[in-house]
Amino acid sequence: MLDPQGRKKGSRKGSMTTIPIPPVKRVALYQIAVLLSGCALLQWWNPVLAYSALLGGLIQICPQAWFTRQAFRYVGARNVQSVVRAMYWGETGKVVLTAVLFVTVFLMVRPLSAGALFISFIVMILVQLVSVVRLFRR
Repeated sequence: MLDPQGRKKGSRKGSMTTIPIPPVKRVALYQIAVLLSGCALLQWWNPVLAYSALLGGLIQICPQAWFTRQAFRYVGARNVQSVVRAMYWGETGKVVLTAVLFVTVFLMVRPLSAGALFISFIVMILVQLVSVVRLFRR
């Protein structure tokens, strides 16, 4: 667990960790809110588009959440190698998980709107980018 300054709880006050962990969970929560709102609106027009868009958004959000968890697992200047290793592992896991989710959806979901799936995936990437920029401007 970390305190508000980004230090491990119970660590000494003279800890080398001075950079707090950014509140990146907000990005995923904002993406989920946008995704669910959009899918709720689509549900009234075309249910296939709605669940295809939902799946596309989740295919982007879940692997990104995995990467975020891995990337911010370690803090502090003493953990540089652990941080780098975790980021590589997180990125590898994100790519593999994204591919597995796309293959699973294409093999198991019928009917499916591929257009809605990919558009939602891309929109969630854009929402993520805008959210991160807004988060770090504060």
